[in-house]
Amino acid sequence: MSIKVKGLKEVQDKLHKLSHLGGDIEPFLADTGEILRNEIEDSFEKQSSPFGKKWKALKDSTKKYKAKKGYSSNVLRKSGDLADKWEIKTTNTSVRVFNVSKSKGYVYGLVHQFGTNKAGRGKNTTIPARPFLPISKKGFLKKELKDEIKKDCINYIKDILA
Repeated sequence: MSIKVKGLKEVQDKLHKLSHLGGDIEPFLADTGEILRNEIEDSFEKQSSPFGKKWKALKDSTKKYKAKKGYSSNVLRKSGDLADKWEIKTTNTSVRVFNVSKSKGYVYGLVHQFGTNKAGRGKNTTIPARPFLPISKKGFLKKELKDEIKKDCINYIKDILA
C-alpha cells in the first residue's frame, strides 16, 4: 500500500526559498542600517541619548562662541558633519553605519560619545559624554531598536515566503 500526498509543492518551494535566504539578505541589512541611522539622527534632533537621557547643556562660553560665529545653538551641531553625514555600507553578510568626520585631526564623534578629560589644543578641558549611538555602555543595542529590527526581519522572511 502506498499513499501519495499532494499539495506540498508550495510548501516545498517556500522551504527552498527559506533555505537559500542567506544568499540574499543584503536588502534586509540595508533596511537595518536605515533604522540605525535614523535612531542616531534622532539623538541629534532631540539632543539626548537614544536611551532618553538629555545631553549636558553647553557652557555659556560655548554658546557665546557659537552665536558669534553664526553656528547653530544646538548641542553637538556646528557644521552638521557629525549629525548628518552617517553612511551605510552593506554586504551580503554585514551592515556598517559609520561617520568619519574629523576636526583638526581627531575623530570627534568618539570624544562626544564617550566624553574626555582632555580635549587637546593645549587646553586641559573636559568634554562631557553626549551619547548618540544606540548601544549601552555594556555594548547592548537599545531594546526597542532590537525589537524593531527583529520585527523587520520577521516581515522580511514573511515577504519571501508569501
